[in-house]
Amino acid sequence: MSRFFLAMVVVISFSLVAQGFVSAASVPNDSEMRQVQVRNVVLDSQSNQPVVVLKEKDNGKLLPLWIGPAEAQAIIIQLRGITPPRPMTHDLLRNVIGGFKAKVVRIIITELKGGTFYAHIEMQSDGRKFSIDSRPSDAIALALRVKAPIFAKAQVLRDGVVNFQPMKLTHRSRLGVVLQLMTPSLARYFGGGISDGLLVSQVAPGKLAEKSGLRRGDVISLVEGKKISSVESFEKEFIKKSDGLNIFVKRNPESQGIRMRLITANNESVAIKK
Repeated sequence: MSRFFLAMVVVISFSLVAQGFVSAASVPNDSEMRQVQVRNVVLDSQSNQPVVVLKEKDNGKLLPLWIGPAEAQAIIIQLRGITPPRPMTHDLLRNVIGGFKAKVVRIIITELKGGTFYAHIEMQSDGRKFSIDSRPSDAIALALRVKAPIFAKAQVLRDGVVNFQPMKLTHRSRLGVVLQLMTPSLARYFGGGISDGLLVSQVAPGKLAEKSGLRRGDVISLVEGKKISSVESFEKEFIKKSDGLNIFVKRNPESQGIRMRLITANNESVAIKK
């Protein structure tokens, strides 16, 4: 959505509210809601999608919401106190709201349905209170800019709270390697255009990964003969195979690939070109 179109949507919305054509959504009772705070924005290594993590203020429960890259950037910029040289979309929205002498009272994450979260932005203007339907990510990015409180319905917290403790990736320290999920954009430069597998983004000098022959920019497509779909699945195979892993690596667009024994202890390794 362009900035101009977004501004026009806001203008039209306020006009309709003033004329009574937009009905206010039913507001949950305060007893049904819990205040939450933005704890962090992290990357889900399995889906390669940003996750904004909300923390319930009273008991510390975590509520993860999977969001888009643009919204993640908007939230991170505000969390870090960065002022962009020109207003971004959510900055523009804040400025338009202020120009109408309106106020964001709070945002509420209202529902979890079919795996999708829904939210309302509660606003006040000229003595009128009303709610605007919104994606939670946009509502959160706006709330951070106007310093409005963020709430979630108690039922949403019960349904959406998960044990969001990331798996400890022991292979990083033991092998001296950092892996990330391949994407179509990365595949243009690595792995011969195939977006499957894991990209080797860092290899520590002198560590086991380097001794095994692994290089930065390699793409691991098979582990023990099986396709590898996430960093977590690599970790599981790594834990099971204490004596070493048989992997298949794509090194550049021209190569057919390399079968390699990835050592996990201080012994010899052999890399065989296919």
